[in-house]
Amino acid sequence: MSITSAEDNIIAQIKTVMGNKVRAVESLPGNWDDDTLKRLLRLLPGIFLVWGGGQVQERNAGVGGLVVGSWIVYVITGHASGEAARRRGDGQQAGAYELLQLLIPLLNGYTVPGEGTLSLQRVENLYSGSVDRQGVTVYACSFNMPQAWPTEVDMNLLTPFQTFDAQYDTPPLTTEAEHQKWLDGNYGTTKPDAHDTVAVPQ
Repeated sequence: MSITSAEDNIIAQIKTVMGNKVRAVESLPGNWDDDTLKRLLRLLPGIFLVWGGGQVQERNAGVGGLVVGSWIVYVITGHASGEAARRRGDGQQAGAYELLQLLIPLLNGYTVPGEGTLSLQRVENLYSGSVDRQGVTVYACSFNMPQAWPTEVDMNLLTPFQTFDAQYDTPPLTTEAEHQKWLDGNYGTTKPDAHDTVAVPQ
């Protein structure tokens, strides 16, 4: 199971048909909120993909198994001419309805190579007063895709990194409990004598 490769593949698939109809096809870190929406205003109309986690359907002796992942695609449009134009289009930009009618058959039943097949679960109109005041329309298409979860640790899946983080105390702390506070980011009673972030060439 590779969330990254699945995400990249789904975005590429959307771009093959929708790339010239929207300003952006991108991934988001999580479900949208008002702050996220404000940052996206300059990218509208846009299509945004989120991996929302998943439920374990089958287990192999309690380890690994099959995860039914939730993939959510947000269709967001914005038109100065009003709410109806955001849904229906206005001859200048595509409306949400048109984008949905292209997006749903494009992804429903689409097989991500080596991962699984997307299955449409629901389509939601996320209209609210806050959304309307920002001059946008938001729809969410939720797809499920079963993916095999690995049963063994494969360190080759870890992307090479260049940041090393460490904390130092001289002399050492006298209690393990105080050290645990540091690990939790709690410096209320004591703090490290030094805290370094070092670039480590790979």
